[in-house]
Amino acid sequence: MNLSDDSRIWIFQANRKFSLEEKENITNKLNNFIGDWNAHGAELLAGFDLPYDQFIVVAVDENQAAASGCSIDKLTKLVREIDADYSLDLLNRMLVSYETNEKILIEKLPTFKQKVKEGAIKNVNVFNNGISSLKDFKQNWLVPLEDSWAKTLLN
Repeated sequence: MNLSDDSRIWIFQANRKFSLEEKENITNKLNNFIGDWNAHGAELLAGFDLPYDQFIVVAVDENQAAASGCSIDKLTKLVREIDADYSLDLLNRMLVSYETNEKILIEKLPTFKQKVKEGAIKNVNVFNNGISSLKDFKQNWLVPLEDSWAKTLLN
C-alpha cells in the first residue's frame, strides 16, 4: 500500500488461509470496492493488502478525505459479504492469531490466554489486529509475545 504512514487501517483476520481462488475473488471484490469507495461524495484514497493470504488489511489516507461512518459501514458490509461467501469468521474479534515456526495458528481468546499462562504458548509472535494506523501496522503488527498486548499473561 503506497499511502501515508498516518493512514487509518482496519484489519480482518480469517480463521484459515485463503485458497488461490478465494484470494483472486477477494482481490477482485476489494479492487472494485476501493475504486468506488467514497465518504459523502468525496473519493477516498485507499488501498488494501492480503498478508499471509489470511488477513484483509484496508487503509484510507484521511489526509485527502476522512472515512465517514457510512463509508466504514460500506466496508463492513463488504467484509460480511466476503465472510458469507467463504466462511472465514472475519469479524470475530475473539480469535487470536500468532506465528510460530513460520506457521500461523489461531486460538479462541480464552484458550490463548490459558495456554500463555500455562506456558504452552511461548516464543511466538502475536498479531495485533487492533492497531489503527499504517505506521503501527508496518512497525507493530506482528511482535514477540513479550512485547505484545498479551505480555501481562506471562509469569
